Amino acid sequence: MKTLVRIFIVYVLFFSTDIKAQSQQKIEMRIDSIGNAKLNISMTMNAQEWQTWNANYGNNPSALKRDMERAMPAYFLDDFKLEKDDMNRSFSLRLNAYGACEINKRGKWLVDTDQKNAQLTELTENKYMLVSSPPEFGGNLQQTFIIELPEDAKNIKTDKDAFGKSVFEFDMDAPSPRFNILRWGGILLIIVGGSWVSKITFAKY
Repeated sequence: MKTLVRIFIVYVLFFSTDIKAQSQQKIEMRIDSIGNAKLNISMTMNAQEWQTWNANYGNNPSALKRDMERAMPAYFLDDFKLEKDDMNRSFSLRLNAYGACEINKRGKWLVDTDQKNAQLTELTENKYMLVSSPPEFGGNLQQTFIIELPEDAKNIKTDKDAFGKSVFEFDMDAPSPRFNILRWGGILLIIVGGSWVSKITFAKY
């Protein structure tokens, strides 16, 4: 099952060294009516972290995009927009992630947190907050997730999967067959277009 953590695992890409001081990262995820998500990942760092991150990704956004795509091959990612604030040693990364949630056999839409007994705070009827400290960083990194479900989502509830991990479950009309055809047709055109450009490029050599 696709999970939020599979999307948010990108935090590993931001550092090539251990985080020694308490750092905070904010991840906003807005899911639309067809199960795709708009992500906004922002973070403020200390001087050493900022220098390391800049050397790896801040001064080379294409490397960040490449590594994120490699880390999340199950997702179709696009529309990367990276903004840096050198004065405050912070960045904001926006992107789209297609297929962020799925529909189970009972027709329920699911968004998996991949965390046991997740501490979820309801901000509004369709918006929730989740605070997490990944054990990989010894508690020195605190992540705040803002998860906004579609306006069309109904009967929203949090449940547990077979492994005891918290999951959002809600009702929503499934995308129409016509839309799916258009969606996959668009992706196919992107692939064909990329192959065509590559063919022309290599033909020159």
